[in-house]
Amino acid sequence: MPTSRKLEITDLEFDTIKDNLKSFLKAQTQFQDYDFEGSGMSVLVDLLAYNTHYMGYYANMLGNEMFLDSSSLRESIVSHAKHLNVMPTSKRAAKASLDITFTPTGTPTALTILKDTKFTTSISGVNYTFTTNKTTTVPRSPTGTYVATDVEIVEGKILSKSYTVNSADDTQRFIIPNSDVDTTTIAVTVQNSSVDSNVEIYNDGNSLDVTTIKGHNKVFFLQEVEDGKYEITFGDGAIGKQLSHENIVFIEYIVTTGEPANLSSSFTAVGSVAGLNSENYILSTNTAATGGASIQSSSSLQYQAPKLYQAQGRACTKEDYKAIVLEARPDIESIVVYGGEDASPVQYGKVFIAVKPIGNNTFSNASKETIKRTILKKSNVVTVIPEIVDPVFFYLLIDVTVNYDPVSNLTDSVTLKTNINTSIQNYLQTNLEKFDQKFRYSQLVQSIDNTNIAIRNNKAVIKYQQRITPAVFDTPATYNMYFSNALEKGSIHSTPFTGTDGYTYSLVDDSLGYVKAARLDDNADMIEPWLSLIQSDGGTNQGTIDYTTGTVVLNSFRPLAISDGTSSIKINTTPSINNSDIVPLREQILTYDVTDTSAISINMVAETII
Repeated sequence: MPTSRKLEITDLEFDTIKDNLKSFLKAQTQFQDYDFEGSGMSVLVDLLAYNTHYMGYYANMLGNEMFLDSSSLRESIVSHAKHLNVMPTSKRAAKASLDITFTPTGTPTALTILKDTKFTTSISGVNYTFTTNKTTTVPRSPTGTYVATDVEIVEGKILSKSYTVNSADDTQRFIIPNSDVDTTTIAVTVQNSSVDSNVEIYNDGNSLDVTTIKGHNKVFFLQEVEDGKYEITFGDGAIGKQLSHENIVFIEYIVTTGEPANLSSSFTAVGSVAGLNSENYILSTNTAATGGASIQSSSSLQYQAPKLYQAQGRACTKEDYKAIVLEARPDIESIVVYGGEDASPVQYGKVFIAVKPIGNNTFSNASKETIKRTILKKSNVVTVIPEIVDPVFFYLLIDVTVNYDPVSNLTDSVTLKTNINTSIQNYLQTNLEKFDQKFRYSQLVQSIDNTNIAIRNNKAVIKYQQRITPAVFDTPATYNMYFSNALEKGSIHSTPFTGTDGYTYSLVDDSLGYVKAARLDDNADMIEPWLSLIQSDGGTNQGTIDYTTGTVVLNSFRPLAISDGTSSIKINTTPSINNSDIVPLREQILTYDVTDTSAISINMVAETII
């Protein structure tokens, strides 16, 4: 008789399943004398183990794909998000605007810049094509000039696809055959038939409140389907107008490369513009390209979908603002939202949204206004005023002394120094450069130590820097800098600038809570502390310092020029406790300047044990 031994079924690993099967069979009277390592029996046991392993794997995968949080297949994530009325954002095309002044022959009443007029640009040796997505009329001005201002061009290629409706085919689908589509550029028109040329424009139903869509409304609905493509569906006669047999559906859209075309700023027309050659017009860039973004990742969709569902199109909490803005603008790399009660100074009745775009530090004023007008206006609480603000950057300055053992060092000191520099940059790029990311001194030191076993220890001196950019030179202005950490007395020092008397100065800390402008000689060395720039009120104080809170205020600061030819004066300072963490607040971001060769300084000290 068989024994009462039970088969273990809780293990899912193949080897464990096989061992459990062998143990079970060995416990049976019929198989006590079998050699389970023999070729025939071993193959049979392997087959049973593989079958069990596959079934366990499939059951596990099936269970995972049933829930949004645990899904790994994009199709499953998109399907779950659809139930929450959330569609992943597609690729977004970079957009730029041009100003064009024409000098045509004769005096035509107007010129016409046709849709799909192409322009090219190049970034790092890669060419990108931009195109106009609408026709623009340029009338002759009263003075006889032809000027087109703010002509929008979009990166990508305009394509189209048509379908003839067959009501007898229940399986007919209207799928855009290309991937990399910017869904915001999709335009749908429906022609009555091949013998009736009347055409109707259909609007995007996804952007409308479904309860307001009637049976006669001409709308289409969009959804992501397999292979990253998009399918267009139409109404059923109750919600949206239903298509008729032999209708012809025309779909126009733009295929784009997305993010890589951002920051394009120099364009050349391909062929003629408004029928004129290049010698008959002057082309200039009004706004550099921005807004390009990649398709929303699966992990981002998993994170955002529940929050968008929770917001229900209304911005009431900080998380609502984040979810709504990120859904509409996938070209945002990092975002933070805070109420006016947390601002400095306090501004009740406002909500501040700090955004850092992908591939750039700030949005243009036009982009900020677009976010407020087209995104927040529809969802914002009436009594709250939204403000889009730029990030405030702290640039870290790191001076490291590394003690290492040259005997155990497997490379030369130059290579070791290069590897240490790489470790520091990797730490900064991985752990900083976004909102709410703190600088951890101990983690930086550990990253340096882990570079090579030859490193015995290291000591890092950390400074950080803010920059002020005068909007107009030789004009008094107040500048508030919030370092948000306690500062070491006497540590403030700025890059040189030209004062109102024509001499070169540097801002310094007098250790008593005041900012002075100390005069420099031709070698950029400080002459004497008392040779200071005199303010209009006769005083020498340029501002004040609160060492406890890290607040620095420059009052009526009035530089004539910046000595190094850049647009900003750099203010360097040191935290009061050098080996402490640096915690940014609100719109502040910690980063470093990759173009500044002094941002990371490494001093190598060889120590040999005798």
